[in-house]
Amino acid sequence: MSIHNRTGASTASFGVILGLWALVAVVGVLARPLLPVDETRYLSVAWDMWLHHNWLVPHLNGEPYAHKPPMLFWLINASWAIFGVNDFTARLIAPLFAGLNLVMLALLARRIWPDKPAIAQLAPLFLIGGTYYAGYGTLTYFDMLQCFFALLGWYGVFVANEGDQHNARKGWIITGIAIGLGVLSKGPVILLYVLPAAVFAPLWRRDWAGLMGGARRPVANGSAKVGSAQNKGLGRWYAGMGLAVLLGAVIALCWAIPAAIFGGEAYRNAIFWGQTAGRMVDSFAHVEPFYYYLVALPAMLLPWVFWGGLWRSLFGFGWRRDMDAGLRFCLVVAVFLLVAFSLISGKRVHYILPVLPLLSLIFARIISDLPTRRIDQIPVAVFLIILGLAGLVAPFLPSFFAKIPAWVGLLDGWWGAFLLLAGGALLVIETRRSVAVGILAGVNLLLVSMVFMIAAPRLHTDYNMQPMAQYLKTQQDAGRNVAYWGKYHAQFQFLGRLEQPIPMLLTLDEVQQWVDAHPNGEVIARRDNPIPGPDQPLARFDYKNDHLVIWDAKAVKADPEGVLAR
Repeated sequence: MSIHNRTGASTASFGVILGLWALVAVVGVLARPLLPVDETRYLSVAWDMWLHHNWLVPHLNGEPYAHKPPMLFWLINASWAIFGVNDFTARLIAPLFAGLNLVMLALLARRIWPDKPAIAQLAPLFLIGGTYYAGYGTLTYFDMLQCFFALLGWYGVFVANEGDQHNARKGWIITGIAIGLGVLSKGPVILLYVLPAAVFAPLWRRDWAGLMGGARRPVANGSAKVGSAQNKGLGRWYAGMGLAVLLGAVIALCWAIPAAIFGGEAYRNAIFWGQTAGRMVDSFAHVEPFYYYLVALPAMLLPWVFWGGLWRSLFGFGWRRDMDAGLRFCLVVAVFLLVAFSLISGKRVHYILPVLPLLSLIFARIISDLPTRRIDQIPVAVFLIILGLAGLVAPFLPSFFAKIPAWVGLLDGWWGAFLLLAGGALLVIETRRSVAVGILAGVNLLLVSMVFMIAAPRLHTDYNMQPMAQYLKTQQDAGRNVAYWGKYHAQFQFLGRLEQPIPMLLTLDEVQQWVDAHPNGEVIARRDNPIPGPDQPLARFDYKNDHLVIWDAKAVKADPEGVLAR
């Protein structure tokens, strides 16, 4: 069976893909609980902001929270102001930006290659067709916001690149706004994403005099005048970039200065140094080797790395003949980001999320409208079939193999049938390469949805903090104090709508002092060993592979080391 149309690229329309993404986002939110500790923590910060009407300094469990700027928390509170306090609309903020990134990527592609509209259709398909992007896009994290403002900043650079002074001013204003809002979303790291596009403009343009309109004016008689025009154009370009950074700084400081004044010295030091430059120079967490992203990036590009049509296009592309400024821009910025983040001590996969739109632009640019071969789709089809079969048989495996964990039997494996059907369809459908991009993107969204549905029972069994949070709410409302033995990440504050913080007890001396002061209190502890003897906890809740238990203060006082031992 073959699918062909006039342009190829328009088969899977942009609206259809956005609709599919909205469906995946809703499924992703409904199929799983808020995942501890990050998602529960971020919602708890927003809840504290809502509870105390403190929109300036984010707090977590009663303490100023300096790890992230306030943009996501503001947006969550805005959703609550409209729809009331709930977790559904709050959790749709990040997926909403994941969808906006597709729109922003299409606008950027159209700005870079106005004479090649097919790229604006293909690039978003490559982006949402990546399993990592689609799966991660449903999580309540800051990176989808950051990616959006990086795209907006790059868009502003290309508007400024168009030559006349009006567009230059407009472009740098857009870039400045992107920098400012990017800082409010995830901190000054937005500069690392946006500025290389402007700093390296002479490299990807290969036209110094053209910056800020210099090339479009005829330069008469002599290399001296040409050199003068080049210097003038270059000076205007970097002056515009500097003003954009200044505008971004003004936007960010409108929040940061009053927040620093009211947040106190420790908070001030953290937001101006500890969580930005300090993290880059000597990260206190997530330290990984320099080659970390070289290993992670291929996994982030699944399933495209299995698609033969992409590899044949990459090797068949006329890199010398057809290399244009837009393609050089994507390559220069992507390589810079990969090298820069590899040199930074703290590494996590989502730090390089904005590289994926750049790679999507590259893939879209090099894909030609040539017929593909069915064999190109076979690796992806086989991957889906294997995954579908694995999902179907997984729930039965613990009955036959003792070494298979029991939780595998809780999976909803029958959803794997959809993956099996999708893989089978790819085996019989033959399309143009550009059409195949749309089909693979749609299949990938199906894959992500099915994985969520298959894993939903397991996620709700081991990661759902709601029952315990509601228990703690009843205890606090009854006037009983509650403390946490160990590091507490505020997993229960939002889910339980708790109005009192839960103190952390990090040493046995702190435990002793607390139970002496709160003889009717309760202590939360994590336990992965059986609890022998007559003394049993007041309550017990599943968490990952063990339990969270709640002890009466009297039992803790009598034998703190015994009852709190993990």
